Amino acid sequence: MPSVDNARTEDFGVMKAMEAKLASVMDSMKFTKAHKILFLLTTSGVFFDILEQDTIGIIGPVLQEDWGISTSQIALLTSTTFFTMMIGGLLSGVLADRYGRKTMLTINFFVYGAGALLCALAPNYGLLLAARALVGFGLGGELSSAITIMSEYSPTKHRGSAVAGMNIAGGGLGNLLAPLYGMLVLGPWAMLIAAGTDSWRWVFAFLVLPVLLVAVFRRYMPETPRFLLSRGRIDECNRSLTLLKQGRLVPRTKEIESEQFFDTDARMSLRRERIRLSELLARPWRSRAIALTIMTFAQIGGQTSILVLMPTILVHQGYTVIGSIGYTAVMQSGSVLGAVAATVLGRYVNRRTVIGIALLGAALSAIAFGTLFGTLTLVLIFGSVLQFFMILLSTTLYAWYPEVFPTRIRAFGVGAAKSVGTLGAVIMPPVAGAIFDAAGLVPIFVMISVFLAIAFIASRTMPETRGRSLEELNELKGEAMS
Repeated sequence: MPSVDNARTEDFGVMKAMEAKLASVMDSMKFTKAHKILFLLTTSGVFFDILEQDTIGIIGPVLQEDWGISTSQIALLTSTTFFTMMIGGLLSGVLADRYGRKTMLTINFFVYGAGALLCALAPNYGLLLAARALVGFGLGGELSSAITIMSEYSPTKHRGSAVAGMNIAGGGLGNLLAPLYGMLVLGPWAMLIAAGTDSWRWVFAFLVLPVLLVAVFRRYMPETPRFLLSRGRIDECNRSLTLLKQGRLVPRTKEIESEQFFDTDARMSLRRERIRLSELLARPWRSRAIALTIMTFAQIGGQTSILVLMPTILVHQGYTVIGSIGYTAVMQSGSVLGAVAATVLGRYVNRRTVIGIALLGAALSAIAFGTLFGTLTLVLIFGSVLQFFMILLSTTLYAWYPEVFPTRIRAFGVGAAKSVGTLGAVIMPPVAGAIFDAAGLVPIFVMISVFLAIAFIASRTMPETRGRSLEELNELKGEAMS
């Protein structure tokens, strides 16, 4: 028995030494051309992910007019999408830790594309609801995989900005351009092709196009070195590191001369890290997952309620459908500024500080927005401020998710926290819709502010992670509040 224990100790020591070397190699790199291309690839996926999430809010009034459905049924379409996003994110996280981040990213795009096509062709509400469920499966895994991938590609110095930067295109430009995209398709495009009451179908149809990215992913995107090392795939790890260091991506089938960062003989003594999903329920990962889930619930539930209901609320206030979508787009300008601010702050300011400011700012601006909702000027100003803080929050959470879980369960941890938190978008929009029908606007924003206040308390239990390598954070067992 002692010999077995000694062997296990030796294996553990080998793995830790190799992880430390990997951190050193990656942190010695600049943010090369390869990093930038990979950033653009993953970010493009996030952009279309956010665009797809916003579609129901865009087409809500038109769909109500075409099919005669209620505001609650519109909200249910969004809730269904986010419910299956939760399931898809959990399942994708499990599989990504076993089979690779890149593999799951590719599968998620196929699923999402198939769902978008079925949405465009849906003949009735029931089948549209089923198609939105399929879209959710793909979207839930895609975003979690993208966050995990970018964090594992990046040197420590650039990690926060790189992961947060994805949300400039996603939560920032995606949320800003989604209403403009809807105006273009429902307006000029619908008139050009005489779409009539079927104009909303084209909003979904054009969102099938991102599936073309799959071919690029499969051909050029390497698996992350950190995942490959954790699975004992030394040759592939060396190749991936070589591509990143040299700043070039080549087809997967092309032979290259890999730099030997790790001796291939080491794999003989290197045990693959065991993946125990139950580990997420142990300290300290459990408390971190719970805190991240609470913050995600408040952020995504509150923001989705606003995005889904705002065009409908404005129409009830007497504005036209196209006008209400346009005003929503103006409010979304705050999203871009929030994402940019989070990307800059991610490099220089502690995560806990930024999260605290974002949560308190969002809660206060939500109260102001709900109570001062009157003139169009106030709607646009406070709506923009609220979106600024919401995206500052969600973008910083992007950076925080992968930093608090070890490599062996990172994708599952990110998927679990983000996906279970997505229940906020399942529960809050229908509740907000019912509240609006029964009591008006103000109680909706009071509800959102209460959840944001609870999320602020949860954020204080999290460790600080800025400036530490992922390998160092793997060993961060305590609940340090530094």
